[in-house]
Amino acid sequence: MEEKYQTLGDNVTPINYNITFDTNMKTFRFNGSEKVSVRIRKATRRIELNAAELEVLRASVKSKGGVQNAKVVEDKKKKRIALNLAKPVSGSAVISIEFTGTNNDRLYGFYRSQYDDKGKKSYILTSQFEAANARAAFPCFDEPAFKATFDISMIIDNDKEAISNMPVKSVAQYKKGRKIVVFRTTPVMSSYLLYLGVGKYDRVSSNMGKVRVSVLTTPGKRALARLPLVYAKKFLEFYNDYFGIRYPLPKMDLLAIPDFSAGAMENWGAVTFREIALLGDEKSAVSVRQRIAEVIAHELAHQWFGDLVTMKWWNDIWLNESFATFMSYKAMDAVFPEWDMKTQYFDDTIATAFTADSVKSTHPISVHISTPEGIESLFDEISYEKGGTVLHMLENYAGPETFRNGLRIHLKRHEYGNATKYDLWSAIDEAARERNGKANITKVANRWIDEPGYPIVNVKQDGKKLSLEQKRFMILDEKLPKRQVWPIPLYYVSEKESKQQFMLLDKRQGTLNARGSEWAKLNYGQHYLYRVRYPESMLYGLGEQIKRKKIRGTDSWGIENDLFVLARSGRITMKEYMSFVEQYCLGDIDYPMNMGISSHLGWFDLILSGKKDHGAVNRLIIRYSKRTLDRLGWHKRKGDDNITVMLRSASISSLGRAGHKPTIKRALRLYNDFMRGKAIEPDLKSAVIGIAAYTGDAKRYRQMVERYKKEKAPDDKRRFLQSLALFRDRKLILEGLKFSYTKDVRLQDAYTIPAIVSGNPVGKEIIWDWTRKNWKFLLKTHSVGTHMLDRFVENLSGAYTPERRKEIAAFFGKKQNVREDIKRAIAQTLERIDANINFMKANEID
Repeated sequence: MEEKYQTLGDNVTPINYNITFDTNMKTFRFNGSEKVSVRIRKATRRIELNAAELEVLRASVKSKGGVQNAKVVEDKKKKRIALNLAKPVSGSAVISIEFTGTNNDRLYGFYRSQYDDKGKKSYILTSQFEAANARAAFPCFDEPAFKATFDISMIIDNDKEAISNMPVKSVAQYKKGRKIVVFRTTPVMSSYLLYLGVGKYDRVSSNMGKVRVSVLTTPGKRALARLPLVYAKKFLEFYNDYFGIRYPLPKMDLLAIPDFSAGAMENWGAVTFREIALLGDEKSAVSVRQRIAEVIAHELAHQWFGDLVTMKWWNDIWLNESFATFMSYKAMDAVFPEWDMKTQYFDDTIATAFTADSVKSTHPISVHISTPEGIESLFDEISYEKGGTVLHMLENYAGPETFRNGLRIHLKRHEYGNATKYDLWSAIDEAARERNGKANITKVANRWIDEPGYPIVNVKQDGKKLSLEQKRFMILDEKLPKRQVWPIPLYYVSEKESKQQFMLLDKRQGTLNARGSEWAKLNYGQHYLYRVRYPESMLYGLGEQIKRKKIRGTDSWGIENDLFVLARSGRITMKEYMSFVEQYCLGDIDYPMNMGISSHLGWFDLILSGKKDHGAVNRLIIRYSKRTLDRLGWHKRKGDDNITVMLRSASISSLGRAGHKPTIKRALRLYNDFMRGKAIEPDLKSAVIGIAAYTGDAKRYRQMVERYKKEKAPDDKRRFLQSLALFRDRKLILEGLKFSYTKDVRLQDAYTIPAIVSGNPVGKEIIWDWTRKNWKFLLKTHSVGTHMLDRFVENLSGAYTPERRKEIAAFFGKKQNVREDIKRAIAQTLERIDANINFMKANEID
């Protein structure tokens, strides 16, 4: 039976929207007039559209039978309007609707964003429609399968500029001081990809063939737009070649928006970004420049996966997001090979997928959702990082060339249309058959996409062979009613087989012929989403290989990562993990294992803060981080790559948090230099400012608040905001939390201080009371569609006592404290708290 994706039904489908928006930058009210050309399959007296927070003034329908005025009935709960007609209509028709709406300040729909222009408060109008907020700007068929063309016109003040998906077609005087801007017709596309913008902009532009590429900012920030313009052009050229389809629109605008709930949004031809995610220059820190490049590459990948070809319904949102995640690293690695993004992908994306998918309350990558609130909950690490990890797996399994050819077939076959995961697997299978006559991608892919979780492979030595058994891994080792089995492409090397071997473990148990080897490394290359638990004797054999640098890179990272999670989940003790690190991993180990150890020791440090075992962890952090910093030095050296630069900063931060006095002394000297106006290395700023906050008093807190208020550079402004959550004084932490919701902090940034406080050894004991007391306000402030409320729930996942767990569960057990878009976050947070409690018991920590 074919699954129905369109909750409005498919009897009435849009063909073209012709919409005029009459804006008012003083009242922030807009008037709209639209004509929607539709096709009606079966005669009907009732036409439904999506609409929310709009006042519909009048509506009519013109068909072959003439024009009929419609009675408009609003369903606020479903966010729809129904146009009821006296006579049935069918075939081609035109719906005419006049409406009014508000440019809200809540970061969704057609909203307003404030900025400072030489000391004067100014505004732009901008839009954010994904997933289901186009309906807050105009009545529409607000579902991805309803693709149509758009003819947009905007009436604006003469001193303003209008931006939409397509170039301007014409500009004409409208009334005194006003003009009407008419845009060219868009290609067919989904409503959530439409963009509306009005304001004063600085821009930097350049041509790439026939495409005009521009970066737009609010006035005064043009200098920070040149670097992202370079990135955008390079990534567009890469995607043109990789996908075999050239970018189809005549322009590509990248807009830096002062107030923006997401990181960025892929509106076709008019991509919007947070300022911090787009603006920077060659003097910005390496991590900042990489992040800017990553977000640009991610959004530009969407111009093909998401915009040109769109999922039929939101259950396949991962087709958009995981592909953009996967392709962004591929694009960066191709354009900037010296950054080694293919390796960073493991620590950034694959590690996140492992963590996110280790709870019982996770969800499959592909999951059916029917409500707008439910849709919002899918914009998570499963859709992005796990989906991206599975694509990495499938590329490795099929082979890079076969995989790319399959994507090309898929995009060409479904361009300007909609597709499902089955269409994609079919295309990759087709490419595989053309290449080697075999096609088994669908068999492997479907299980990984449709099943929640991932497996752990338990290894036991059995004479000269190894017996393998797979089961689902969860941080709480619970029994499940259903025994899950995944097809695992299992690559391995062993003591006696240095050349990579392969077997497909597609049953619960299997046998591997290791020829009597003392050790074997499974998941060789670490390309696949499964963990491995080795017997103790084999683990120490692998440790020796790491120490001798025979096993390196992602393989050593995989061994350490799996071992940490066994400790985090209480399957082994923390001391066993730390012993392994001390015995085998204190030498000159490479990335990403070095960054992983730093992160994992940091987790122990936080959860054990104030406990009897904290001293041992603290001493190991200092010992490990000091060795790293002694090797790298404090300052950038000629030939340092990006990873080295970021590892240096991480080591300084770790030493500062651990209370290492020589590091603190040197960092404070640099901090004071910086605050007096002396330049310091951009890559040291986050570590230095953080250490100044860890060790700071009320005077330094006030100093940082004032610097935050005055700071213009997006990356420095963010650093000072984050620093306000790092102080170790309870009163200052509470002051920082209060500061989050003052006029000085944008709504898009309001979650920053609470999130960092939850990872502060003092703040973790404060965050629950603050959240509980402010929950009613948070519910009201962070609307569905802003992707923000769930973060405040996740802040509570550091709790580790049964008493606190009981309080949190009781609080969210009350209906008035829960919303559909945070239900999964609540379940996962409680599960992580249970795992924390289990960890404390396993390690006999009071």
